[in-house]
Amino acid sequence: MKDSCFSDKNIALKHLLDKYDVDCSGVISEQEIPEQHSASLKIGNTENVLLPWRMERRFMELKVLVENGTLENISTLRFCNISSAKTATLDKLIYREMDLCEWIGGTRVKSLFAVFSEASAANIIIKLQNGMSCSVECSVMLPEGAKPVDRHEIIAERGVASDRVVDTQVPQSSIYTFTNNGSECFTDTDAEIFGLDTDSVNQTRAAFKVLSEPETMKEWNQQDSRLRQLVDAAKKSGRLEQVIHCNDGEKSL
Repeated sequence: MKDSCFSDKNIALKHLLDKYDVDCSGVISEQEIPEQHSASLKIGNTENVLLPWRMERRFMELKVLVENGTLENISTLRFCNISSAKTATLDKLIYREMDLCEWIGGTRVKSLFAVFSEASAANIIIKLQNGMSCSVECSVMLPEGAKPVDRHEIIAERGVASDRVVDTQVPQSSIYTFTNNGSECFTDTDAEIFGLDTDSVNQTRAAFKVLSEPETMKEWNQQDSRLRQLVDAAKKSGRLEQVIHCNDGEKSL
């Protein structure tokens, strides 16, 4: 089967499994408004968590810059994620950004302090075990129908990295068309499974990784449990107005 245009992520997943002779199968499922993790992979009667943002090229590149020492003496990760309450919850946004902090930063959360504006916005200051600081801003106050806006920056003693072009305020697309019927934009981020939007591509790639690398399934399920604790810790911090020490994410959360 040649690479072609896909309209369904489960069809695209089967294509990848067949192409690379992976003798496993599963079904990607997604809630209309996920509470925390954005998607899961059902294998038989078992639901397995997917962390699809880890498959997104811009985040993978930021992680490489941290790991290979291109950025020297990193001090701060500055992350922002803004969406609409019609398509996301504040918990979901915090869940993702917490994972990106640990995954890109290469270590676990040591402590955090959070300030909430009800269930609409949150600002969280995080200290990682390696000494890096993280500033995380999340909000679900965009109007219905607006595209999510996010930005991820790494500030170091020598060098600054960002997943957005300098001075860019909103995510850009690869192709824009302007016709008598209005404008439309297109962005294909995967050379093997054309036609899917970015979220679906990431979910498909995450599901393929879980099915082709069984150790990833265990790691992500464990990380899901940890991230839920971190989200609860952020809420506790906001409620008590104090720093929460996470102690490697164990019972102290």
